[in-house]
Amino acid sequence: MSEKVSETTRAAKSGLGPGSLVHVGDHKEHAVRIMVMDYDHANLSEKPVTDLNSCDVYSTSNTVTWIDIDGIHDSHVMEEIGRKFNVHILVQEDIMNSESRPKVEFFDEYMFITLKMLELSPKDQTLNVEQLSLIVSEKYVLMFQERPGDSFDSIRERIRTSKGKVRGKDGYYLAYLILDTVVDNYISVSEKLSAQIETLEDVVITKPTQYTLHRILELRKELLDFKRSIDPLKEAINTVTRELDDDIAKYFRDLHDHIIYESENLNMYREMLSNMLELYHSNQQMKMNQIMKVMTIMTTIFVPLTFLVGVYGMNFDNMPELHSTNGYYYVWGFMAVIVGFMLIYFQRKRWL
Repeated sequence: MSEKVSETTRAAKSGLGPGSLVHVGDHKEHAVRIMVMDYDHANLSEKPVTDLNSCDVYSTSNTVTWIDIDGIHDSHVMEEIGRKFNVHILVQEDIMNSESRPKVEFFDEYMFITLKMLELSPKDQTLNVEQLSLIVSEKYVLMFQERPGDSFDSIRERIRTSKGKVRGKDGYYLAYLILDTVVDNYISVSEKLSAQIETLEDVVITKPTQYTLHRILELRKELLDFKRSIDPLKEAINTVTRELDDDIAKYFRDLHDHIIYESENLNMYREMLSNMLELYHSNQQMKMNQIMKVMTIMTTIFVPLTFLVGVYGMNFDNMPELHSTNGYYYVWGFMAVIVGFMLIYFQRKRWL
């Protein structure tokens, strides 16, 4: 299978005609990989695709076919698949644009839905976002991912072992299982972010540092990315529940409820981070005020001492105290009394 790798941004597509198949997103070098699971109640076939011509039979077969395409950067592959399954050119363009907003569109022969898959990086716990696009009909599901590797092995295993309803249902039910797995990952990511926020809240209260502020701002950005991914999907799934038959729509309604719940959680997390940021700044202000308080008290204590030292530092001959035998000790004693008096006064005023 040939590989045509390209990289561009949305701005770079200015001037190109509608339906121009240009990959928008991170640079990709791996070859596009395609896996097929073709099944019905009694039979199952699972194999990789090395020749796109072999996909012709799946668009008209009586079985349900799950075609998993890992890689959206090769316009040649996209054109061939689009031709064989009669995919609209604008849909192909949306699939190759990894910055597409989550949405759903209905055509005569299929449903097109694009959304974001989310996961936290095991290395640094930052949020990774990957686009997932599905073309769904009763007889087939075309799944387009940006890179190899996903969270759908549990679905594949259910198909292999004929566990549950999947082998007796159509492509829309398979699409529901895929979307349900994506939403389950949303819940997992949400719980992990919640744990990070709670830990960070303890740090802000006890011993905030500059890194604490940096992490709060990072989490705010991640929650914003999360929000941008989940809110449009909420609208899309709601549209699906209205368009499909009630027999399958009931599954998507349940999915919609989960998405609404997580969207509300995200609103709560954002509010927590905003309060945390205010608390951080308040703590820093209190620390600064405490430092200024200590410095002001020290300055106030040294003002009369500086006055005394200045007076007896003048070079006049007729200063009786300069010729006193114990004058040096008297001055030190007087300064000590002043310092003690001021410390007692500050303590009684609760300034110390």
